[in-house]
Parts: sequence; C-alpha cells; structure tokens
Amino acid sequence: MIREEYENLWNEVKNAQKILVIGHRKPDGDALGAMCAIKIWLKSIGKEVKLACVDKPTRKYSFLPFVDEIETKINLNETDLVIIVDCGAHYMTDFHEIHPKILSFNNTEKKPFIVNIDHHSSNDNFGHINIVDQKSASTTMILYEIFKYLDVVISPDMATCLIAGIYNDTGSFMHSNTSYEVYAVAGDLLRSGAKVSGMIKSLFRTNTVSTLKLWGRAFEKAQISDENYIYSVVTEDDLQKIGQSDQVSGAIDYLNMVPDVNFSLLLQEDRSHVKGSLRTRRDDIDLSEIAKKYGGGGHPKAAGFSMDKDRYLKM
Repeated sequence: MIREEYENLWNEVKNAQKILVIGHRKPDGDALGAMCAIKIWLKSIGKEVKLACVDKPTRKYSFLPFVDEIETKINLNETDLVIIVDCGAHYMTDFHEIHPKILSFNNTEKKPFIVNIDHHSSNDNFGHINIVDQKSASTTMILYEIFKYLDVVISPDMATCLIAGIYNDTGSFMHSNTSYEVYAVAGDLLRSGAKVSGMIKSLFRTNTVSTLKLWGRAFEKAQISDENYIYSVVTEDDLQKIGQSDQVSGAIDYLNMVPDVNFSLLLQEDRSHVKGSLRTRRDDIDLSEIAKKYGGGGHPKAAGFSMDKDRYLKM
C-alpha cells in the first residue's frame, strides 16, 4: 500500500511546478536533511522549490546544501504542492496557526495539495497523501526508499542530507532503532558519496562554551523523582544569563545515561511555553503516550511536547 503512495507522490510532483517543502518547528537533522534532499531532487527535474520552517536552523546544520535558503514565512497562494516532512502531527509546523483551513487535520480542500512524509507514531495523517512509516528510523530513511523506488540517482549532496537524518534520529547509531536496515542504507549512502566527517564534526564535536554551561546548569539541577525518572529544568533566567534556547537539547541524551531510571525528562522554559524532552532506554515504556497527554508526540523511546506556561504552573 505504501508504495502506491510513492506513485501518487510522483504523479503530484510531475503535475506541480511551484513546490513548498516544510519542516517542523525547531528543526533537527532529520527534518532539515529531508527538506534539503527533496530540494536537490526537485531542482534536478526543473521544479521551483522553496523551503520553509517557522524557526531558522542553528549554525551546526550549515553543512547541508540549501539550508541557508529556508524561509520563515509561506505564501500558499503561490504554491501548487506542499510536502511536509518529519512532522508527528499537523500542528508541529506551527504554520497551522496562520493557515488554519489548509494545514489542518481535517483538510479536504485540494489546493494546495499536501503530502505528509513522516515516521512518528503520533502522526495524525493530515495530508492528502500520507507516507507514514512508524517502523522507519528516520524520515530520510523513508525518502531513501522513495528515491530508490522512483529510480532517482542519489548524488553525494543528497546522500549527505539523507545520512544526516539517519545519524540524528538514531543518536549516531546508538539508539535501539539502529537496525540492520539502517546500517545497510547508511553503507549505500556512503557509496553514493555522503560527506560524513564534516557532518560528524558539525553535529557532535562542536559546542560553544555557553552550550556547555547550559548543560552544566541542567545537570546541576537534575533529580530523581519518587516515580524513578530523572528530571531537570532550564529556566528563562538560565537562558538570559548563559545562552540560547536552541543550545539546550543535547543535555537530555546525557541525562538518559543515568542507569536504572525509567526515563529522563528535561523541561525548558521558552517565552510563553514550556518544552519537554523525554528519553528512555527501556523497552517496556512508551514515551509517545506520555507526550500525547501534554499535546506532544514522538517515538516510544524519544518524545516531546510543548505547553502553555500558565498550564505548566498550575500542575
């Protein structure tokens, strides 16, 4: 069934000229890798392609081609086709607030046509075409399968984009979703010319002093709850004194290294919202179900949510 959707995607691409590719807010390596890989592909067949995200990517993703062309505003009146990648639910783009009738779960309108490509279990199938594979380690893994099915030649730049998404969502091949298929695809992307050394340096071997200080603040405040999960909070005051909100995310992976806890939780104040990141190494805990209770989603072992600060303070 899902390969029929590959054909449907190709038919829509052939019939469209102006195509918009959207990723989720606070974009990570999987969202950005998918967006940039799609742009390379579509440009190669003569399409006009724009990339959009409500948040600009951080500098560590500057190795990705076209990442500097991502815009923070969209004009759907100038778009034939919208491809939304790596969004576990329709609201993860944040563009639904500006275009509620178009980017919504119950959209039945046909302009613009929306293709939803994702791998999160929380995905609410908001597209006209939904290519959603919860078993896939990353959205770029799904794109790899699409490209192979459509006989798209994967260039070195495309290979770099695709492997960046895999590297991101498997925790550099350390998470439990690192399967035989993941290694096989990564190997093929290396044969296609993926530039891995620069990617690794940018993603995992480059941190500013302020980033390390923010992580240290999170570690200093870490506690283990009565329910046996480790948690910490990075406040707005911490950010004002030390660094920026986009520097916090990596700390959750270190909190998750603490043995014998059920899961780890990192809360971060972000203006009028509180963001929560969840990680676990246990097989009998589904963090996506916990995140759903707070309006979020994700995977069984890695999930997140965002809530109004007023709601958080009342809890």
